[in-house]
Amino acid sequence: MTSFSRRDFLRAAGAGAAALAGCRSPVRAAPPAKRPNILFILADDMGWMDSTAYGSRYYDTPNIERLARRGMLFTDAYAANPLCSPTRASILTGKYPARLGITTPACHLPPPAEFQPYPKNAPPSQELLLPDSRRFLPLDEVTIAEALRDAGYHTAFMGKWHLGAPPEFWPKAQGFDLDLGAPNPGPPSYFSPYRLTNFPNGPKGEYVADRLTDEALKYIETQRDKPFFLCLWHFSVHAPFQAKPDYIEKHRGRKDPLGRQDCPTMAAMLKSLDDGLGRILDKLDELRIADDTLLVFFSDNGGNMYNRVEGTTPTNNAPLRGGKATIYEGGTRVPLLVAWPGVVRPGSRCGEVVSSVDFYPTLLEAAGIEPRKGQVLDGESIRSLLDGSGRLRREAIFCHFPHRIPATGAVPSAYVRQGDWKLIRLFHAGPNLAHGYELYNLKDDIAETKNLADAMPERVRELDALIEKFLKDTGALVPIRNPAYDPATKLAAGWRPSRDCKFTVRDGALRIQSTGGDPFVHTGDVPDVQGPLVVRFRMRSASKGGGQFFWATAKAPQFGPTRRLNFDAVHDGQWHECEVKFAAADPLRSIRLDPGTAPGVIEIDWVRLAKPDGAILKAWEFDPPKP
Repeated sequence: MTSFSRRDFLRAAGAGAAALAGCRSPVRAAPPAKRPNILFILADDMGWMDSTAYGSRYYDTPNIERLARRGMLFTDAYAANPLCSPTRASILTGKYPARLGITTPACHLPPPAEFQPYPKNAPPSQELLLPDSRRFLPLDEVTIAEALRDAGYHTAFMGKWHLGAPPEFWPKAQGFDLDLGAPNPGPPSYFSPYRLTNFPNGPKGEYVADRLTDEALKYIETQRDKPFFLCLWHFSVHAPFQAKPDYIEKHRGRKDPLGRQDCPTMAAMLKSLDDGLGRILDKLDELRIADDTLLVFFSDNGGNMYNRVEGTTPTNNAPLRGGKATIYEGGTRVPLLVAWPGVVRPGSRCGEVVSSVDFYPTLLEAAGIEPRKGQVLDGESIRSLLDGSGRLRREAIFCHFPHRIPATGAVPSAYVRQGDWKLIRLFHAGPNLAHGYELYNLKDDIAETKNLADAMPERVRELDALIEKFLKDTGALVPIRNPAYDPATKLAAGWRPSRDCKFTVRDGALRIQSTGGDPFVHTGDVPDVQGPLVVRFRMRSASKGGGQFFWATAKAPQFGPTRRLNFDAVHDGQWHECEVKFAAADPLRSIRLDPGTAPGVIEIDWVRLAKPDGAILKAWEFDPPKP
């Protein structure tokens, strides 16, 4: 078994490395004699460093290495979005998610009767109106499956679809002859019964990655004599984090020499994924059709770094910064391996910057199909990289994520990558709601630790002009200023009101005007802590009713009755200090105070989150800024 050392990999992985820039091989392969079968294997939430082929010293992935030896490994491949549904849509259409209006993974939810791009109103404490995301892949899009089917390919989809909950948006409606796709964001269980929509259960205890591989092998066997297009889109390694017990135990004693990856459950999930790939490669060899098959292995976004499994994160993307649902490299730079005998030189590597929008035009060219007249494709065929004949012509690639995710710290943003340079625009995050910027040279700083924006304003202007052009060309929905925003609420230190109250900051206190019903204030600006905790606050009230405190965590991100405690709320107009002891079973994500239930004015002087021994973890003061 051949593996790449981490040092060798990072030496090669530098963006735009000269030896990799054109993906050239000493000998250019001859073109294939006929249209290839196309097998597209997509992993879910598999990070850039989640295999030995990419430098991991912890995971056990010999078949991913085997595929790397058969084909080309890309060091700088990107998902078009840091979350799943948008990237999946970009693969099927060759368009950026911004153009499709699918920018978050909401495609398992029922579509609204009428799409509203922005909320009709927002509280005065909210600076921006954030756009909504479409919840299905529009049927008028010509998918790559439709293009290949119309050219004589038999098409099949298996696994995670997540591009429309109603049946009219399932794979059969988007060009796939065989549909074993589930619209769920993840399997309720990795072991049968799976409780997936449109995907039948197997024998009790069957593992879903094995089942998908079984289905793929049966399909390949039946289609061996005619060109096929098979999307095998795994649920692995998305939550819930479940794996075969014997695989977990096999990895429990393993130690990462690099001291970063340490989750046996994730290692076991990746092992099952890798096993399935090995069985696929074996079947192609057995049927003697490997030489006639173009095989793509890709991930829909970066590795998960915000959930907790057995006291640790599912994976670790270092040296990349961040992970799934962030705009940094760990969120969108992903593994990509392509094998195509007769075109791709075995064991080759490529440092060109490629994106998930490139698959559509690449597969069209591989099958000898022209795009439809007037068809808009944001991607560029990477055929010239695969056969070593040239480089890409485009100027840059982009990612647009106009949303906020407190669990990962993600804020509304967009980025452009041009050569070694990456500019992130943070929408309205600067002074007076101007945009903020982060500029990185990925060749010198792959971990994105040195923001060069202030030192290189001209470079920022040049790259930001590309972002602006991209947003206009794609019709991207971007955050807009909330016309009802009251700057005075900025003093609320990250707290937000419910619809049954309004608040201002006055005389060093958060002054809540309750209208009755369910008035409360909440914040997601909390430290990433768990275990026994105490929240203390000082309040006075002219309202009525009992008080309640809620908390939400990474695994239970919504407020609910199982994470609720009562406290004595005194409504006599005098200041009182209150205390609530609680325990967060996993990392804290937000807290909420319900200080009364009747109309009236409630003031909160301060709030403090602490350990049981009194050590303060976070303090919220509502003092006006000093001159």
